[in-house]
Amino acid sequence: MTAGDNEKLLRRIRKLMALGTRNNNAYEAARAVRLAQVLMQRHNLSPEDLALGDVQEAVSYQIYSDAISIPGWLNALAAVVCMATGCRCWFSWHHSTTRTGQARRRRSLHFYGLNERPEVGLYVFTVLSRQLREATDLHMHSAYRLKRLKVQTKRNRADQFREGWVVGVWNVLESFEPSEKESGVLRNWLTQRCGNQALSELNVREARSCRGDSKARESGWMAGRQAQLSQGLNGQASQLKALSVIGGKDDE
Repeated sequence: MTAGDNEKLLRRIRKLMALGTRNNNAYEAARAVRLAQVLMQRHNLSPEDLALGDVQEAVSYQIYSDAISIPGWLNALAAVVCMATGCRCWFSWHHSTTRTGQARRRRSLHFYGLNERPEVGLYVFTVLSRQLREATDLHMHSAYRLKRLKVQTKRNRADQFREGWVVGVWNVLESFEPSEKESGVLRNWLTQRCGNQALSELNVREARSCRGDSKARESGWMAGRQAQLSQGLNGQASQLKALSVIGGKDDE
């Protein structure tokens, strides 16, 4: 049986199980459940197999850092998105080709979760990443355009601003934690997904301390708190209507 045939079978069984639980006609409900059980027995499927079939994956290839050590703000942003959408994620690599035809190794971020949650997580991460980049550019231009600073100091302040921004976003988003049963399904799915290639421990690089870092971080926090996220979370993330972020103020 191909992967496509297996997915069709799982969809059919789910429909039958749904018909059995929602049908007011006792005879038709029992008949639907019995047929679903027969199909599961015939193809050696368990209830856990049905649950694993509900897990989806969505991948972001628009990561603003290809560093081996993940910046702390990027790792925190991925965690915040998972918190808000009920997903899980991991960082990986993919190969792309530049305009000159040269191969390049780049970062990717994989979201996984039940039903449409990974797609929602991917959308939220993409929009927040873009808005964070714009807010950082605005802050760095308005706060330090006329100041003579070392390049490394500017980079450190930018990282401090980004980390503060993500904390600000985290403060305004509601947490959406999958149930223990769902978490177990996600763990089993990830084990099957990765096979013998276990995920390695993530190496995270926190923002470095520097002169003016606290003001930069506070400006980022204030800017991040301006984020407004409208979403329907009725057992699962379902819809995003609006999201806007306003840049920070001068920190000096």
